Amino acid sequence: MKYQRLRVAAVAATALAVLGSVLVASAPATAASNAPGGMHRFVVAIGEVNASVRTNWERLGMYTFDDTNGVTETHWHWTQRDRVSRSSTGNAASNCGARNCVVMTGNGYQSTTAPNTLHGTYTVTGSVLRVTWDGTTGWEEWTISEPIDGKLAKLTYRANSFGATNGFGYGSDRAWNAPVSTAQIAAANWTGMIFTYYTWATDSNFNPYIDHGDGSRFWNLNWTPCTGGRCLGGTTTDNQYYISRANKTSTDLRDTLWYWRTANADNRGEYCYTGNSHVKPMLEVIDNDGVLHGWVGVEASLNQTVPSQGTSGDDIGVFQIADV
Repeated sequence: MKYQRLRVAAVAATALAVLGSVLVASAPATAASNAPGGMHRFVVAIGEVNASVRTNWERLGMYTFDDTNGVTETHWHWTQRDRVSRSSTGNAASNCGARNCVVMTGNGYQSTTAPNTLHGTYTVTGSVLRVTWDGTTGWEEWTISEPIDGKLAKLTYRANSFGATNGFGYGSDRAWNAPVSTAQIAAANWTGMIFTYYTWATDSNFNPYIDHGDGSRFWNLNWTPCTGGRCLGGTTTDNQYYISRANKTSTDLRDTLWYWRTANADNRGEYCYTGNSHVKPMLEVIDNDGVLHGWVGVEASLNQTVPSQGTSGDDIGVFQIADV
């Protein structure tokens, strides 16, 4: 009897062990994220770039997607309707190749935080992301791809209900307060950075047209970090180029690109140009490994120094500088 009890106990223990292994093996896997491409933080540039109007606008924002189909966005906004001047970042480009000037940016981009916020919901159907904003803002659609599987997602503009014509977006799980250093920017894959842009401008007769570029590298490939680590400088035969943080203390993904023709400053007897320079607020594209792949951005170069030209002196649009 003792032997039979021991045998029964052994059989029972074996059965429990087998059952336990089956339960472990059949335990459901952790649910996949609903977020686009599995990523939760996207930098997005979107806007209306339309040659038939003089009311074009652009929005540069940071989209945060949760796993329950909610999305929150913070952004900066510029439009030809609002005649604003350039703003100072407060960052001086010292000892970095370009002229020692305080870097300028689009009006308001030097703010402590983004002044505008949107909330909404999203769906992902196949490769299509649809974001529907609360209230009367409307919806937007993007095609999702994954240029670096599991590390970086890309949004290709598709459609919207609020008048935008073009847009660019990238996403990862990189924290909003974790930009790359200026040294990393200087060492980035600049020979692989393709500059794609849509810019509203006017010709010599002040007739509007859309300046579009795609497939070529950005114009300046060599960058030197400035003293203090808040900006970089570079020069070509004709231009002075700068990349800077949005202000003197920001620790988010904001940068700004500023450039102008050297001859334009010299012809005005200026060392640092105060005319209609190009100001391009940008947000860094960083993958989950912390590698910089470029920027999405907007051109917010509204005419401020030739009043007689009005909007004809504007350059306004959206762009990306990216190696993926």
